[in-house]
Amino acid sequence: MKLLVYVPILTPRIKYIFNFIFTEVLQTQIGFTSVLAEFQASDIPKISYANRPVGNEIFFKNADLLLEHKIARPTIKTTAFGDTIVPFAVADSTLPFDVFAAAFYFVTRYEEYLPHTPDPDGCFPVRLSLQNKLKLLEIPVVDAWALIIKNIIIKRYPNILFFKKTFHFQSLVCMYPDCGTTGSGFRNGAAAIIKKVTGLFRTSLTEEAQLAEIQAAIDKMEKPYAEKSRFFYKTTSSGAEECYGQISLPASYLKLLKYEVTKDYRMGYTKTPGFRAGTCTPFFWYDLQLEKTTHLLVHPVVINDLSLPEKNIHAKEVLHKWKDILDTVKLLEGHYYMVWHQNHFAPGEKGKTVRKLYHDMLANFLTPTYDFQPQ
Repeated sequence: MKLLVYVPILTPRIKYIFNFIFTEVLQTQIGFTSVLAEFQASDIPKISYANRPVGNEIFFKNADLLLEHKIARPTIKTTAFGDTIVPFAVADSTLPFDVFAAAFYFVTRYEEYLPHTPDPDGCFPVRLSLQNKLKLLEIPVVDAWALIIKNIIIKRYPNILFFKKTFHFQSLVCMYPDCGTTGSGFRNGAAAIIKKVTGLFRTSLTEEAQLAEIQAAIDKMEKPYAEKSRFFYKTTSSGAEECYGQISLPASYLKLLKYEVTKDYRMGYTKTPGFRAGTCTPFFWYDLQLEKTTHLLVHPVVINDLSLPEKNIHAKEVLHKWKDILDTVKLLEGHYYMVWHQNHFAPGEKGKTVRKLYHDMLANFLTPTYDFQPQ
């Protein structure tokens, strides 16, 4: 049974975020109408998103953001919602804030298009993130809000169908020979120059042997579990997927589209755990400059191993924090992506520590398959 949504004007922004929340997150069908008579006559489940309600339907009052066709710093009023503070406060609505405007603001990374001072790596600083300021960064709030919307609709229309989703866990291992060096402290600049001058760089064969050993070690640790890592080897400048490096919007994603890359696994903060786009559900990138949905599928990353300290990793504390976030994603039947870099598994004291952390992470997060027989 389809959900009918009344909007006086169906803008590209409204269409995008409603489709994401209802089709991708909540797994149901929706249709739109701007014809008042059609909406009033319909006997299927329906909601409205407007400035005022049509009748006694489930009504969500709109802020201005989704009606606009420009990129400008919005005036954002906040309000209390449960034990959180949320943006885009409105009055006389089913919810005390415009949940769709808030979701759009987070998912599209609207704030990253606004004037700001980049961090030393040229990227958007986590301290400027609205989620960070509202203490929402470690919660996939868009998915949590979607669940609230779902429960509101089911209460009025118990026969409406929402398909069940499945929790998805995956480690993403960047196997590029030079990966993980930005901001990681692994490669000393002076030492690199000396190596280059003296011709002591590892040969391609040695690099390949080390990468093969690292992948074999990870495969062995994952043998008891159904969930397996994805290994990314950079072969050309126009691969189908990307997991390496940081993103700066919109330039990074425009470059991927230019090279016909269809999937990205970098939507996260490299040194801070959390949900940069506010969601644990993959989404198609919305180009705010062109006001259109692209075919680039963005997979939100919650953990990046570059967030680990260079020394003195307190595994118990790290795993506890990661597990708390994982439990929330499980509850919301979302996707939990972690990015790892091959050089963090390389021989040496840090590599030994990271391998043990990875082993313990798997043991704490996953359940062994029943048919696994230890050797």
